[in-house]
Amino acid sequence: MILLVQSSELYNNDLRAMLMAFYPEEKLVALKPAEVATVGRELHNECTLCFTALFDEKRTLLKIEERAVVKFSAYVTGPYEDRKVFRNRLKLASYQILSEFTGRELPWGSLTGVRPTKIAMTGLREGASDEDIVTEYERRYAATTEKANLALSVAKKETEIFKNEDIDTCRDYALYIDIPFCPSRCLYCSFAAYPIASYKYKVPDYLYALSKELQFISYVNRERRLVSIYVGGGTPTSLGELSFDNFLTEAKRYFDLSYLKEFTVEAGRPDSITPEKLQIMKNHGVTRISINAQTINNNTLKIIGRAHTAEQFIGAFDMARKAGFNNINTDIIAGLPMEKLQDMERTLGYIKRLRPESLTVHSLAVKRAANLKEEYDTFREYINHDAKEMHALAADYAKHMGMKPYYMYRQKNIAGNLENVGYAKPGTECLYNMLIMEEKTDIFGAGAGASTKLINPKKGNVERIANSKNVDDYIRRIEEMLDKKRETIGNERVNQ
Repeated sequence: MILLVQSSELYNNDLRAMLMAFYPEEKLVALKPAEVATVGRELHNECTLCFTALFDEKRTLLKIEERAVVKFSAYVTGPYEDRKVFRNRLKLASYQILSEFTGRELPWGSLTGVRPTKIAMTGLREGASDEDIVTEYERRYAATTEKANLALSVAKKETEIFKNEDIDTCRDYALYIDIPFCPSRCLYCSFAAYPIASYKYKVPDYLYALSKELQFISYVNRERRLVSIYVGGGTPTSLGELSFDNFLTEAKRYFDLSYLKEFTVEAGRPDSITPEKLQIMKNHGVTRISINAQTINNNTLKIIGRAHTAEQFIGAFDMARKAGFNNINTDIIAGLPMEKLQDMERTLGYIKRLRPESLTVHSLAVKRAANLKEEYDTFREYINHDAKEMHALAADYAKHMGMKPYYMYRQKNIAGNLENVGYAKPGTECLYNMLIMEEKTDIFGAGAGASTKLINPKKGNVERIANSKNVDDYIRRIEEMLDKKRETIGNERVNQ
C-alpha cells in the first residue's frame, strides 16, 4: 500500500499517476496531513512508502518516508497555484525522488499523459529544431532519448499526413460508430462489450437507436466534410450477416461521402469473419479493416478468453485478401500473461509472412473494468517481464516490413510504462487514429459507450460528450442523449 499525504488536492491526479507509474500493483490511500496524526499513523507504519507533498506559496516540500523515516526529499520553488508553470516542475521533482528511492528509471520519465507526442507537435508548429525538441523531452521530463526520438518521428509523420490530406479543423470532421457486441469478453478488455449470443435479440432495437443518432450527427454537420468513418466496438462483425448489411446501409445513408478519405471497420475477432461479411464490407465501400491476432500462441489465446485459434486468424487474413482488401491492419499485445520474448518473435514471424499494411503494437494495460484486474494476482508474476524487449523486437520487424510509426498513445497501468504504437506502410496509415490522438478535428461518436470530442480552436480546449455505456440505457435514453448533444453543440448550429 502507498500512502499519499498532501496539503492541497490541486495536483492529486498528477501525484497519483506518478506513484502508480512506479507502483502499478499497489493500493493507494490519500490523506491530509492532519489525518496522519490520527487515523493515519497505523497506515503510515504498514505502507510500502509514504509520499508527502506540503504546498506553500514560495516552495513545496516533497518527501518519501519508509516506516516513518525520511529517505528522500526535494523542494519545488514557485507559487503552486499557477498550474501552467508549476505542474511540470512538481511532476519532474516527484519523478526524480521516486526514481532515486526505487532505483528505477521510467522510459517516459515524468510524462504520464495519453499523448506524449503533444510536446513534439507543439515544437514543430513553433519551428523548433529536432535537437531542441529531443532535448526538451530529456531535460524537462527526464524521458529517454529513444522515446524522445519516437515521439518526434510520429509527430513528423502526422504533420506530413495532415498537410497532404488538407485537414481543416473547422471544415472537416470524423465519425466513430460503436457496435458494443463481441463473441466473448477478453481478459484484458475494459470496453463496454456484450456477448452477442445473449444480446442478439436486442440488436434490432440497438440499430434503430443508432440510426437516430447517425441521422442527428449528419444533420448538425450538413455544411461540413466527413473525412473518416471508423466502426469499432466491441466487434462489429459479431453481428449476423443481415444485421451487418443493414447496419452499414444505415451508416452510409445519411452522409455525404464525397470527401471521405477512409472507411475503417474493426473486424477484430477472426472467429467473427466470414466471406459473406467481407463481401458486404466491400459492397459498402469499406477501405480498411483490422483483423487482430494479439498473439499466435493458442495457449495464450485461451487464457485471455479469445475464442479463436491462430489458424483461424491466418484463415481470416487469407479470406480478406481474396475478397480484395488491400489495407489490412493487425494488432498484437506485448506483455500478455505467460508470454515471453520468443512468443512475440513467433507471432511477428507469422505476421511478417502475411504482409499486412499496418501493425499496431499494444502494451498490456491492467484496467479497472477488465476481468484481468480481478484476476491480477493469478497472473501477476507472468506479466510485464519482457514488454520492453517485445516492443523493440516489434519495431524492428515493422521496419523490415517497410512500416514507420505514425501514431502513438499511452494508458494508465501499462506494461513496462511503455506505449501503444501504430506502424504502417506509406499511404496506408489510419487517418482516424491520428485525428483522435492529435485532436485535429471534431470526432462525433455514435452508439453505446461512444464519446464525441468537440475541438474549440479559439479557446484551445476540447469538450467531450459521452453516451451511456449500457446497451439498454442507450436504447431507452437515446432521445435524452441527443438532447444533451443539442445543448452542448448549441441550438443555433443545430437549427441553422
